[in-house]
Amino acid sequence: AGRPPSRAMNAHAHSHVAVALAGPSGSGKSTLAVTLAAALRHEGVRVTLLHQDSYFRLPKPASYWSTPPEHDTPAAVDMERLAEDVRAAGRPPPEPDEAARGAEQLQIVLVEGFLLLQDEPLLSLFDSALFLRVDREACLRRRLQRSTRSESEQEGCRRYFLDVVWPTYERITLPALDAATLPLSVLDGSQPAQAVAMAALRELEALAPPAAAA
Repeated sequence: AGRPPSRAMNAHAHSHVAVALAGPSGSGKSTLAVTLAAALRHEGVRVTLLHQDSYFRLPKPASYWSTPPEHDTPAAVDMERLAEDVRAAGRPPPEPDEAARGAEQLQIVLVEGFLLLQDEPLLSLFDSALFLRVDREACLRRRLQRSTRSESEQEGCRRYFLDVVWPTYERITLPALDAATLPLSVLDGSQPAQAVAMAALRELEALAPPAAAA
């Protein structure tokens, strides 16, 4: 569970905060995003959770052996549609729910994905970012373990990760991480999931911008 960022988040009433959760494939972004969303909602924060994987332009290939290398590049993602959904999620609801009446409610748009830092127009919509750093071997192990596949597909997944996914991460994502100018916190994603979630919640306290002056 971990300690939710209630005190600091309450100080940001009237705020809309957009946070990118990035990192290599297999680093635990999706799991962490779901955990953070649940913890924040428990504290009364209105959370919209968006997954970059929902915005691929083409269907998932039938086999890793036939997956084109460009599938794991920014060109494969409909960044324009994702950016529009980030903007739309930040708009206040036309009718606030009962819990929000009489008190302003912090709203967080949390977007997770491995290609979020590379697109400047999309990146400009985020107030801050969390980045999960995990080494190649751990990411590969997690990716191999998260689905049941045939022996051939398991080998295809391994080869695709080593030949395409990780080199693309080093070539595209790491330079984008170094060049990012928004408030960003790098987390050790190799730690147990609960420890990573607690660290992420603490970082959200520091990363969330103060409410605009009335």
